[in-house]
Amino acid sequence: MLMSLFSTLIADAGSTKVEWAAVGESSSDDMRFTTPGINAILASEKEIASILTEVKRQVNDRIINEIYYYGAGCATPLICGKIEKSLKEVWPEAKIMVCSDLVGASKSLLGNNAGIACILGTGSNSASYDGEKIVSNIPPLGFILGDEGSGTALGKRLIKEIFKGNIPVEIKEDFFSDTELTLPEIINRVYREPLPNKFIASLIPFIRKHIRHPFINNMVVEEFREFFKRNVALYPDARKMDVNFTGSVAFHFEKELRKASISEGFRIGKISQAPMDGLIRFHLFESSKE
Repeated sequence: MLMSLFSTLIADAGSTKVEWAAVGESSSDDMRFTTPGINAILASEKEIASILTEVKRQVNDRIINEIYYYGAGCATPLICGKIEKSLKEVWPEAKIMVCSDLVGASKSLLGNNAGIACILGTGSNSASYDGEKIVSNIPPLGFILGDEGSGTALGKRLIKEIFKGNIPVEIKEDFFSDTELTLPEIINRVYREPLPNKFIASLIPFIRKHIRHPFINNMVVEEFREFFKRNVALYPDARKMDVNFTGSVAFHFEKELRKASISEGFRIGKISQAPMDGLIRFHLFESSKE
């Protein structure tokens, strides 16, 4: 049996899951799979090694010449070096590049073109990209201080409207019926248990269910307008460039996102659910030029 050859391994790594793609010369040989997430800041070398062992098993006898790893939390040379070291131990001969998920989003959405690249998922982020590198980044500040437009920000708005707002009674009743949550449980999950941001963002399916209700629709649009005001508007000439998005929140609330962009005077370009398809196109294009 002839050995299959995959030249490039691409990772879109988040804390919840990592999406991997092994890409060869023929698209029929391409392989995709997921592994548990890697928190680049908190994960130990042992935890990372365990996940990479599973990746090695998945790709089996394929030869990996290049690895492009785009990860949440990969924001400093020290953290990137930690991931690179672990990858090098499994694939010592491979060319390895480790970058932030924001770099991955920029390459996925814009390729070699300049523009604004944004992530709207559990959290949010944005960057001004010149076609080669990120030239400016408005700090997202995390779900407590920022992350406008994210799943967590929308979930926080919903909770506040349920308990302290003027939300229509039918939405409020449906919330308690659907989620079976109580105020003490919400307080406990947010203030005492780990990963409160993911718990809050888990309310997004409820928001999607009621997105046609004027109150919920307006709530979502207003949150997206906050994202544009506090992030995109701060980039010079942002209104002269396309603003592009990747992430589940941007994808599933595209109509509301476009409505908010018009209200704030911005022009939306691409919207994708996840970066991987764009990253594959980018790296195949780049490799074809060499």
